[in-house]
Amino acid sequence: MAKTYIEWASCKAVNWQFWEFFNMSFNIEKLSQYANEKGYVNVVMSKRKEPGQYGDTHYFTLNEWNPESNQSSPKSSQNNSSDDISVEDIPF
Repeated sequence: MAKTYIEWASCKAVNWQFWEFFNMSFNIEKLSQYANEKGYVNVVMSKRKEPGQYGDTHYFTLNEWNPESNQSSPKSSQNNSSDDISVEDIPF
């Protein structure tokens, strides 16, 4: 799945005495196009390799994971006898 980069957002890490915090800015009008059916925009924040032109230290991508699209659960595959592995199936 291709990443959807959020271009209308910025994030700068700021180190202050005892901790680090993040200054984040979002253009709400442009970001709203990515809202889900509940009105939320789910993003992933990742660290940049090098700071950007305006000192941005992190970037955002759209988190498009959907629990309904993940239909294969470990329990359902364990109940299927065709998934059983025998000694003869091991290649070494």
